[in-house]
Amino acid sequence: MSSATTAFAGYSHLFPGARVLVETDAEDLARLPESFPVVFSDDSLSTARLLREDGRSWILVVEGYSTTKGTRLDERAWAVSAVEPDAEGLGLTPGSRLPSG
Repeated sequence: MSSATTAFAGYSHLFPGARVLVETDAEDLARLPESFPVVFSDDSLSTARLLREDGRSWILVVEGYSTTKGTRLDERAWAVSAVEPDAEGLGLTPGSRLPSG
């Protein structure tokens, strides 16, 4: 059973190709909790959800948040283009941005 799950992004926002490390002991995306916190490089916080599209593709949805510099970002959805096992969890790579809401 997965313990606390937290995602870490190397930037203050996501974009195609930006890696997100999900620290977890889950072995695949299907075993992650329904939602989990995301910590961005500037220490801003949001919540992410992983959804399954068409039974195969994964979508990463990040709730709206403000960066520490005050930039407001609305909820955004990303096609997950890659999932790579990492020593500390799962590395996700966002692909194309999808319509959200």
